[in-house]
Amino acid sequence: MRGETAALPRALRLERRRVEGAPLLRATLAALAAPGRRAGPGDRLLALRVLETALVLAAPRPPDGPCPHPGIARGLAAIEHRYAEPWTVVTLAREAGMGRSAFTAAFRAAVGTSPARHLTARRIREAARLLAETGLPQSAVPARVGYRSRVGFHLAFRTAYGVTPGEYRAAAPRRV
Repeated sequence: MRGETAALPRALRLERRRVEGAPLLRATLAALAAPGRRAGPGDRLLALRVLETALVLAAPRPPDGPCPHPGIARGLAAIEHRYAEPWTVVTLAREAGMGRSAFTAAFRAAVGTSPARHLTARRIREAARLLAETGLPQSAVPARVGYRSRVGFHLAFRTAYGVTPGEYRAAAPRRV
């Protein structure tokens, strides 16, 4: 484990205006600090993936220089803002202006996971937000986050959170 983390800084300081100006980073940090969540199967893995995403998003970038991976930045932006579209690795690679294999390898190197897994995590994170914070009917959530199959959504949600979407909604603190 030490070899994998040797390149990471001992501390990472983020200024408030940087976090406030980056909605994805803000949401990712909020997910890391979410109080009162029940621990369940898969929570450690989910927390690890959220932390990895936060580290990628918070990594210092040259102030006026180009993004080191402009294609990956385009792919990440597509996943973050247009997660409900019917993305495949091929269409994400096309969006990034890269070939499928090159995109997949560069994405994994930059983000630490495959494009498909990152997309699934984004969709499921949004689904969890919708279930916890809105009155949207549970049956409408899968389509809203890009799933064509309710069964596929249900399985992906249960894998990520260790509970069904209905159980998750029932356990979510009520917002007034």
